[in-house]
Amino acid sequence: MSDNYRRFLNSARLADLALAARRVLGLPYLSQASFLPEIAAADAARIAALARRARGDTPVPILVLGIMPRSGTNFLRDLLAEHPDTHADPGRLYEFPLLQAAGSAAAFMDDFILRFPVNAEVVTRWDALALCAGGWLRVLQDEAGGRRILLKSPHVENLSLAPLVFAGAKIVLCLRDGRDVVDSTLRTFGRWSPARKSFRQLALNWKLGAEAIMAYAEGGPRAHPDVVVVRYEDLLEAPEPTMRGLLDQLGLDTARYDFGKVRAMPVRGSSRSTLDQAQRWQPQPQTADFNPLGRWKNWPPARLARFHALAGDALKEAGYDG
Repeated sequence: MSDNYRRFLNSARLADLALAARRVLGLPYLSQASFLPEIAAADAARIAALARRARGDTPVPILVLGIMPRSGTNFLRDLLAEHPDTHADPGRLYEFPLLQAAGSAAAFMDDFILRFPVNAEVVTRWDALALCAGGWLRVLQDEAGGRRILLKSPHVENLSLAPLVFAGAKIVLCLRDGRDVVDSTLRTFGRWSPARKSFRQLALNWKLGAEAIMAYAEGGPRAHPDVVVVRYEDLLEAPEPTMRGLLDQLGLDTARYDFGKVRAMPVRGSSRSTLDQAQRWQPQPQTADFNPLGRWKNWPPARLARFHALAGDALKEAGYDG
């Protein structure tokens, strides 16, 4: 396939239509390349340089990315937002799904090059994404003053682009047991809609996300000094030592953090909440019986076996027992 033909297909976004159709039909629609697209070394260096230049000399941002929705990104964001040196959700951007939209930025550049192919000699298909990320973070920093901006998104699609387009930022990857993620998702988004994912899709998406995150974990093939992996379970079972370690890795002074607030952190968006959709995402006090871990243990054996058949290898790799 010629480069110009590929650019035409991308600019028309025909591939997106096919993916949308597979999603609505309940079929697998993501692949390893959806999470870890390969970037040539020369392009990677250019992307990072453009992003750094566009962001300028600003305080180091913090980005929290979850393996998928219902993985604890809200909880982790709330914990980090308690540090006085962070500024959460600048610009009222309660989610920042820039990586998930990376394909649109690439399609824009394909269209740009298609209209004058000689430009391919001096730009790459990721230039717009790098400049957008760096410039956007720079503008958002104006609101935060000297504090470090804190943004989140419950997705790790296009994760291999994260250390490049957010060059110099600290990236926190939130991992959670896939069985609890699927259980919470099905309970939270129980009503059918074209966007609702099937059990099979959820399990496979978790598997791909877990494999991507573990590639960036300490000792992994893509381990990076600016990328930190945190388990949701550790935040609940050992909150103070987990947060101390995380704050150290992010360069946030632990002496300025009130660890007394950690155990009393309100709950947002619980899948067991009886409130309506608008209210359930507002902070609610933790009750004595609140325990979001291991709810999958009430699954019937057939459902548990199905999850393990779809994602058991990734579950084991991520360190979750059977």
